[in-house]
Amino acid sequence: MAETIDKTKIPPKDSGRRRFFHALASLGSGAVTGLVGMKMLESKKAEAAELPAVLAEPSGRLVARMQQELEQTIASGRTPSWLMVVDTRKCIGCDACTVACRAENPTGPGGNFRRVIQKEHGPSVGAWAVFKPVNCLQCENAPCAKAVPAGMIWKRPDGIVEFDHKKLKGSYASAAAQACPLKLITIDDGKTFTESTPSQQPYELRAFVENGEVHSRKPGANDLKDSARKCTFCSHLLDIGVLPACVSTCVGGAMYFGDANNPSSLVQEITQGRRVFRGHTDMGLTPRVIYFEEPMPDAAHIDCSVCHY
Repeated sequence: MAETIDKTKIPPKDSGRRRFFHALASLGSGAVTGLVGMKMLESKKAEAAELPAVLAEPSGRLVARMQQELEQTIASGRTPSWLMVVDTRKCIGCDACTVACRAENPTGPGGNFRRVIQKEHGPSVGAWAVFKPVNCLQCENAPCAKAVPAGMIWKRPDGIVEFDHKKLKGSYASAAAQACPLKLITIDDGKTFTESTPSQQPYELRAFVENGEVHSRKPGANDLKDSARKCTFCSHLLDIGVLPACVSTCVGGAMYFGDANNPSSLVQEITQGRRVFRGHTDMGLTPRVIYFEEPMPDAAHIDCSVCHY
């Protein structure tokens, strides 16, 4: 059975991650780039001229800034309005975010909370590949919530959509998954990557937190089996002042995260004057994950619609 977690007793690894972010913030830009091994992907012809100056900074420094802003929001006691912003022009398709998500939110081989879409273009217009990371949009008017009885799916005050794993099982789980127009809800089949090996690995059997409760995917004791699951913006990390795993791991610096209620936040700064993809709104959704809709550098022939859906 799931148990309610005491957020004051989170394992010390998370405070260690906060100390790491503090260390990043105290370093110069060159040291940050060397330490984290990250650098924003810039176009010599387009990026410097078209994007806000802040995006020319090494992504390690931007991660440190987002972490500091997050801690300030938590310390203030005010209710945030979490927002994720994605610039697909900076996504290099490495799937580091996907791996980080699986590590933080165990799902087994049959499910995942996020994926990276790849669209390739032939030599007739120049060979290009475009990548787009996708996860639950945390919709204001979530279609999944409308497909099941009231109380199974709800929104937190900060905007994150949560599931009741005890109730959202079987046919209800299927109904919620089918109602998501972007197919971003997975149903836990209980399988693990190493179940057919001589010894199942501890990383697959460990306890972890989801929607404020402690779970385990140990065979025979997996209370999430047959439950609908999805991205929660790593709410268990946010609640203790740590960025979502995908954001802090993004090699290309393609994802930004912060409090939309904070007018001086990075997510507010980088969205000023930028074109935003409207396709999700046209579908009747009000997302908390927004994508910039701008042409690829030196490839204006690639329309944003080839990647967005």
